[in-house]
Amino acid sequence: MGWRQGRRQRRKRRLRSRWLPGYWLRHPWCSALALAVGTTVFGYLGVESAHHTYRLNHHGVPAGATVREVNAQAREAYVVVAFTTADGRQVRAEVTEYRWHPRPRVGDAARVVYDPAAPADIVRDARWGDDYLDAWFALGLAVALGVGGGVFLVRTWSMWRENAEDWRAGRHVA
Repeated sequence: MGWRQGRRQRRKRRLRSRWLPGYWLRHPWCSALALAVGTTVFGYLGVESAHHTYRLNHHGVPAGATVREVNAQAREAYVVVAFTTADGRQVRAEVTEYRWHPRPRVGDAARVVYDPAAPADIVRDARWGDDYLDAWFALGLAVALGVGGGVFLVRTWSMWRENAEDWRAGRHVA
């Protein structure tokens, strides 16, 4: 034992602040917030897609258009078309819902369907179809994320809370 008698006293470690990112990124409320934001975003995208499809299916007006620009990048593919509405306005619109077979070229003629209330914003290729697949997919993803993530978060809440408190006290492993 040497010249010291007894056990060494451990110095009590000061707790870290709850405002540091190491604490709140481990806390379950951060995960709950991220889950709520993700679910809301996918839900909004699904509802917006369903609204656009509904407007085009029930109020859409077909029109002849001319392809003005083709942007064929992988995920950001779109075609800029110019067409005349039923009331005589000239409109240029980006069309992301466009059939790429055959590949469009600048100057090609195309048939589009547009919403008279927002002809530059809600427009699609007439060959595209009138299904709600995008809307159902986004809404299904929002429900799966909300329910699955919610159940997972509820079942592991105490573990995440304990992990955050361990980090704060300096007992964390990772």
